[in-house]
Amino acid sequence: MSRRSMVPWILAGLLLAAYGLSRANDREVRLTAEVSSADHELGEGYFSLGGDATFVVKPGSDLFRFLSSHRGQKITILLTEGESRHLSKLKR
Repeated sequence: MSRRSMVPWILAGLLLAAYGLSRANDREVRLTAEVSSADHELGEGYFSLGGDATFVVKPGSDLFRFLSSHRGQKITILLTEGESRHLSKLKR
């Protein structure tokens, strides 16, 4: 096989690899930000993560304890697509 005939195959392989990497990145988001919460917001479970996100968590939960103990510190949160899809049900 000559070099000229290999070029299209190499380009196709590179494009396929680039597409695969871009799709893999669509399935997760990594957020690194400083946790902040004013005292009156903390009681209601509101936490700001930099300027990108605000979390509202149930006071007393594990996530609430984690975020409140890391106020003023930088943390990294990794959000990924779930293994299976299911409907959430609200408990009243």
